[in-house]
Amino acid sequence: MSPALQSAIEAMTLDERFDLIEYIESTVDRSEIEVAEEQKALIRSGAAELQADPSIGLTWEELDARMGARWK
Repeated sequence: MSPALQSAIEAMTLDERFDLIEYIESTVDRSEIEVAEEQKALIRSGAAELQADPSIGLTWEELDARMGARWK
């Protein structure tokens, strides 16, 4: 990343940075993103672990509370 771009991003407010993230995401063609078989296996393994023991995960409300606390 160019130093000028990095400096411009660092000068943005948090809301402006979130807007930038949303803009960048909107420009990415998700069909071009390839997920390796190893990554798919990790996802399946994690999902199986969570299904076997739901207590190792978080509910949406718990995650939202943790993220909210982190950003305050």
